[in-house]
Amino acid sequence: MQVIGRYRIEERLGEGAMADVYRAHDPEIGRAIAIKILKPELRGNVEVAARFLREARAAGALSHAHIVTIHDVGEVGGIPYIAMELLDGVPLDQHIAAQGALSLETALNLGIQLAGALDYAHAAGIVHRDIKPSNIMLCDGGQTAKLLDFGIARVGEADPVRAELNALRTQVGQVLGTPRYMSPEQALGLAVDQRSDLFSFGAVLYEMLAGRPAFDGASLATLALQITREKTPPLAVSLPDCPKGLQYLVDRLLAKEPARRFAHGRDVAALLQRELAALDTVPPSRGLSLRWRLSLAMAASMGLALLLAVWILLDRQERSIEQMALASGTTVTRFIANNVGLRAAENAGLPASQQDWAPVQAFVDVAARDPSVRHIVVIDAAGIVRGSSRPSLLGGRDALPSEPVIAEDGNERISALGTDFRFRRTIEYAGHSFGTVELVMSGDAFRQAAREARWLIVAIGLGLLGVILLIGHTVAAMVAKPLHRLKTALEDAAAGRIGFRISHRRNDELGELFDAYNDLAATLETMSSAPEIVAPPLEATRVGLPLACSEEKRLAG
Repeated sequence: MQVIGRYRIEERLGEGAMADVYRAHDPEIGRAIAIKILKPELRGNVEVAARFLREARAAGALSHAHIVTIHDVGEVGGIPYIAMELLDGVPLDQHIAAQGALSLETALNLGIQLAGALDYAHAAGIVHRDIKPSNIMLCDGGQTAKLLDFGIARVGEADPVRAELNALRTQVGQVLGTPRYMSPEQALGLAVDQRSDLFSFGAVLYEMLAGRPAFDGASLATLALQITREKTPPLAVSLPDCPKGLQYLVDRLLAKEPARRFAHGRDVAALLQRELAALDTVPPSRGLSLRWRLSLAMAASMGLALLLAVWILLDRQERSIEQMALASGTTVTRFIANNVGLRAAENAGLPASQQDWAPVQAFVDVAARDPSVRHIVVIDAAGIVRGSSRPSLLGGRDALPSEPVIAEDGNERISALGTDFRFRRTIEYAGHSFGTVELVMSGDAFRQAAREARWLIVAIGLGLLGVILLIGHTVAAMVAKPLHRLKTALEDAAAGRIGFRISHRRNDELGELFDAYNDLAATLETMSSAPEIVAPPLEATRVGLPLACSEEKRLAG
């Protein structure tokens, strides 16, 4: 077969229970599609072929991001076909077989998508009836789920009696749906509704989380018994850190009686969304108590803020102290230059033999007594040292070594000399230059002041951090105490002691929580005093469990 209708068949992709699937090309819109063709042995059955087309047309009316899109449904030369979206992905069953259980976050995300898709289909009156991993395609690297194959889906009919007759007629001689993922009512041949799909979805969700089927019987009879009577092993066996809320959700999906399951896929999606959100807030283990976690969290956050504030404060404080040191040195250098300026100007106009630099040296000796001054040099216009705190330099030539310049402004330059500061200023008088004054000032005193200020700020920061930790611990204790009261009340309720009520005078969120518990306890107490209603057990019918057993015998034979 090369062409069916307007579609050109390119290659075979796989097969299902009722149809073969091919990759094809649609020349009208120039795109690749998947085309499903009813198997040859089923084409002669007019009812099967009609149902194949009728239900595919109904599914084709669905438009949802997580349901495969059906483009066309038709029949050519007695061959029914369905043209649909071609997906680039891997079936869920193959993914689990190759890589095992999905991560908790991935399983929840995919579950939310599938539950939403089922809710959309159910709202349109369509029950899938064959939810299983091989009918779920994972796309976008396993992050997006697409629900496939509504081939045995049933559309809701206005006349419920006619709908059930049609459903029973299509079930005679066949077991609809894959046995491992059937709902109990499917296995027993009873009428099904959207809650049957949710049971099958629960079995798929269980397998995504556990990496193994919810029902693992090796025969049809064993599977039927497991599905209708036995409880699945807890998810914690395969998933030790399984959240209790998720375990409850899966257990309710897999409830044997439809009335005990969720009624709508949107309810399941909402609860899965809650579980996904809880993954970011609930720690995997108990670890520290809530009191200490809150205290440490508050202290850590405030500690970071304090650390940033201390760092900024220390940086600015050191800059301020350095500026003070530079301002002090600049002031001293200007003072010396101004005081020796007149003598330098007078000596400049005299022969060397008549020049008198003694007053300059005397002034330098007085200025050098300052403990912060390491060295003072006065140099005349010819570059000869005329005054110095080091007598050995007198009469010599000044050498100006290259040093990192901190600041320079016209006739003044400040540079770093190791841990000290070096100031050089031109001696001016009446607008003329008559030499240079050089001052080396120690930076030790300023740095000592900076260190003392730094330790003081750090000590204040640590003190504040301690106060914050104490306040946080106190606040956490105020929260932990009412939570302990609620925990005790819930434990009593779980043990059947529901006569207790939480007394309080709180007018806050915790008070609302206590009131909610009291309302719940009152409701439970009322329910426990009501007469018990026991649901009748499910019974096998002629098209249910006996059929499964006979089918097993037929296959074995």
